[in-house]
Amino acid sequence: MRRKIAEWSYRCPECGLWGSTLPIGINSEAHAGLDEDLRETGLADLRRHNNAVVVDRLVSQGLAPGASLLDVGSAHGWFLAAAEERGLRAQGVEPDEAVAARAASSAVRVGFFPDVLDADERFSAITYNDVLEHFPDAGAAVAASADHLEPGGLLSVNIPNSKGLFYRLAVVCHALGLRSAYERLWQLGLPSPHLWYFDRDTLVRLGRRHGFDVVSVDALDSVRRAGLWQRAHSDRKVSPVSALGVVAVWLAAPLFNASRTSDIIHVVFRRRAD
Repeated sequence: MRRKIAEWSYRCPECGLWGSTLPIGINSEAHAGLDEDLRETGLADLRRHNNAVVVDRLVSQGLAPGASLLDVGSAHGWFLAAAEERGLRAQGVEPDEAVAARAASSAVRVGFFPDVLDADERFSAITYNDVLEHFPDAGAAVAASADHLEPGGLLSVNIPNSKGLFYRLAVVCHALGLRSAYERLWQLGLPSPHLWYFDRDTLVRLGRRHGFDVVSVDALDSVRRAGLWQRAHSDRKVSPVSALGVVAVWLAAPLFNASRTSDIIHVVFRRRAD
């Protein structure tokens, strides 16, 4: 039985998975409320740092120069650039036409994964960088990843962590009637809101259920001070509460990024051999 948190969100008390019924507005007028320049500036430093860490972890697991990599939900193409710098043959898939148009890389296919792939395409690695939580059927996405990976290929998933400090604080604040942080974490009102919130155990179980073994479980930085204001106000909504929130997060950034309290979990899986 689901435990309802808000009209649009719930938590499964048995497995701990959080879900939402928020509508998806990719390629719709929902983009009118989002400033992509602010969003890009706000996320640039965080993405640059975390992308380098993710690539390092994949290389440490044997992903060699020349290996093929597919980044699902490649957005502005930052991860593709990080992978290419390490000698990987990187391609991206991005369903949001407005975002894909801003990608510097030409190796981005506009469309939905796995629909834009040929049935026989295989990669050495597939990555989801803050993306899997946006899929209506996350299990189907992981299953499709297994289908498009070479035997022994790597699946990298970094995703918001429901056991992270900031998420837990947001749940408490929501219960007290302070809803803005909780709504922000779920990206309420944005074109591609969060539909799921995993933790370590729920994500590991998902991968194992679809033919993967766990290689590593780590954390990534949740916030970077550079660009924090722009990230918090990419929807152009500025208020005294949002300003105070930015100050609080700026001050507490080291705590939010500590491995035990980070809101970003990173799991690397390996596809089992046929």
